[in-house]
Amino acid sequence: MMKRSVQLWLSYIVILLPILYGVANYQALPVRMAIHFNLDNQPNGMASKAVVVFGLPLLMVVFQLICVGATRLNATHKGPAPRFERMMIWIVPVLSGVIYATTISYNLGHRMDIWRIAISLVAFIFMAIGNYLPTISANQYAQVRRGTRPIHPMVWRRVRYWLGYTLVGGGILLLLSVMTTQVIAIIVMVVVILALFAMSLYSTLAHS
Repeated sequence: MMKRSVQLWLSYIVILLPILYGVANYQALPVRMAIHFNLDNQPNGMASKAVVVFGLPLLMVVFQLICVGATRLNATHKGPAPRFERMMIWIVPVLSGVIYATTISYNLGHRMDIWRIAISLVAFIFMAIGNYLPTISANQYAQVRRGTRPIHPMVWRRVRYWLGYTLVGGGILLLLSVMTTQVIAIIVMVVVILALFAMSLYSTLAHS
């Protein structure tokens, strides 16, 4: 299996590599580029071309450093969860690549359905976290929910699978919702979030 340090370096390369796409199309891009959109796929946020082409990937590198550092620090204090840590390494690079490519393509005049792309990204995050969440310990989960009561290990052994199934199932439903309307996607996200909150509350109160 690939070493963690190698995966980290590859993740930074994956984040920065799309810059080549922006540079190759630099002259064709508008001076002011759309970077944020409303629910009607209309841009409501702009930034300069240089900031988007070069600054966005660099910002994502900083975000990756923070995420990886926080995950590693948590593992040092609460015990390692190798599979979950490996998954966390690749969330930012995947998001960064899709967001960057979508932003450049839209500003080149290509027709893009922004909300469906955004919902698909949320679905990817749900499924990725749901798939690996059961591999972390009760102590690590308690650290994520800092400030709450410790979770009894026996309770966590049940709840972790409920959380995982909810996230993976919610991600699949979100992917299916892109074929319907925005309202359906929003309802699915609200239901998933409420279910996660209820399970989190149960894990805190049970055996307390």
